[in-house]
Amino acid sequence: MNETAIARGKSNPERPDELIIDCDVHPVLKGGLPELYPYMPEAWRQRFELKTSSMHRSALTMRFEHPSGSAVRADARTPDGGTGGSDPKYIESHLLDQHGISYAVLTSLQAGAQACVLSGPDESIVITSAFNDLFLDKWGLEKAGRLRLAMTVPTQDPAAAVAEIRRIGGKKGVAAVFMPLIDILMGNRYYHPIYAEAEKQGLPILVHVTGTDTIYRGVPTSSGWPENYSERYVSLAQIGEANLTSLVFSGTFEKFPKLKFVFVEFGFSWAVPLLWRMDRTWESLRYDTPWVKKSPFEYIHDHVRFATQPLDEPKDPNHLAQLIAMLGPEVLMFATDYPHWDNDMPGQSLRMLPKDAQRKIFSENALATLRL
Repeated sequence: MNETAIARGKSNPERPDELIIDCDVHPVLKGGLPELYPYMPEAWRQRFELKTSSMHRSALTMRFEHPSGSAVRADARTPDGGTGGSDPKYIESHLLDQHGISYAVLTSLQAGAQACVLSGPDESIVITSAFNDLFLDKWGLEKAGRLRLAMTVPTQDPAAAVAEIRRIGGKKGVAAVFMPLIDILMGNRYYHPIYAEAEKQGLPILVHVTGTDTIYRGVPTSSGWPENYSERYVSLAQIGEANLTSLVFSGTFEKFPKLKFVFVEFGFSWAVPLLWRMDRTWESLRYDTPWVKKSPFEYIHDHVRFATQPLDEPKDPNHLAQLIAMLGPEVLMFATDYPHWDNDMPGQSLRMLPKDAQRKIFSENALATLRL
């Protein structure tokens, strides 16, 4: 896409001439499940009412609650007192306008949690479809604006996920397919129907932690259950490592040569040593996975992008610059994680990098990967 075709927000005084695309903003339905009722068949609405279903009761266990009571920034509250992320106009004014961001991609963690573990397979189909319709309609994402949607698919039922991509994947306002993870690694053929349809529609597969990871059946960490918020927060990168390894050695990139995958909120600093190990293993044991025809590094550069948040920052900024040079700035896409506490804002992030690397990370890679 030509950069001149992008609607610009207010200029950021710290980055006055740069195009900025935010690949990770979290919308919230402050009214919970009842907000979705107008977008559901009547019978399903009655079912959820009879069950007194509520997304607010699907909270983290006390063990994993944020130490301050909420992972959402207090200053992100909307003018009417709503939780951060619940008002699209306030997202535009508080985040996009203040920081000169041109586009932001919305990933609903509420929808993602319902899609993978917090509702049954049939319920998840109805709920994710309603989420997608609500954002496209009520949030006006099909109109000319700066917010785009990573549409959620019900991962518990690949056939239903395919149907959902076919139903709305071609609509204006849809930038990616958000595939919430379950306890099946991403290289497994279970997901192939989803990948095939996303590739056909020209949409990347976006994966993101949902808040239910390591707690319910969803996605476990490697060896057990963390004991507190901090331990769990740090351990979530293991999910990214395991799934990236699965994608490479399963031959997924050979099967879907035009498909791209975006790993969001797993960080990226772990990818460098992981790729060293994968490359060495591939070179030493080619006969074990003969369908893997290129080195893992080549596949990652062709097919995978990592969102920058949470940005792991060593005490010496030059060490981070060296790590990014090893990985390659062409595989990174900027993300704030607004409205969460650990968000990274563009005026403060990656300023030690050369200008050409910053352009790739803040805009060019997203323009080439997402359908904006």
